[in-house]
Amino acid sequence: MEIIAEFSDNEGLTCKLTKDRFYVSSLGNEETFALRAVNGIGIYDDLETYNKELTLFKKQDEKNSIKKIACIGVGILFLGLGISKEETTMIVIGIIIAIIGFNISNKLSEPILNSYLRIILSGVDRKFLFNKSEENSVSIADFINKLEQTLTAYN
Repeated sequence: MEIIAEFSDNEGLTCKLTKDRFYVSSLGNEETFALRAVNGIGIYDDLETYNKELTLFKKQDEKNSIKKIACIGVGILFLGLGISKEETTMIVIGIIIAIIGFNISNKLSEPILNSYLRIILSGVDRKFLFNKSEENSVSIADFINKLEQTLTAYN
């Protein structure tokens, strides 16, 4: 079995291409495709899900910014009142509220754009999630180009 091209994303997806077969191995899943059955291949970025998650993240970030400003403002107000009236409890409460304001952060993590290796078969398509980073984007593009050259649909 002579391997024409190979790709790995270091997170579980490995693809190998031979003259007549295409092998995909992902976490807990291994599949083999005959090249004569593959009608097309490409990369699919799930922009719809990413945009929804990004909108939710920005709303949460905006809410947290308002909470931060409010807590810091109330903390400074209590601190100022405590200093002017010389009440240590108000000073302590002001400091605690201001510290809470500085420590408010996002509970959501910044969204990640999911990329899929998409294989189009007779009326069906299969998607395999992979990590598209700068260091492996060239190798996945090279792999897809070599795979397209071997597909009978492209000849």
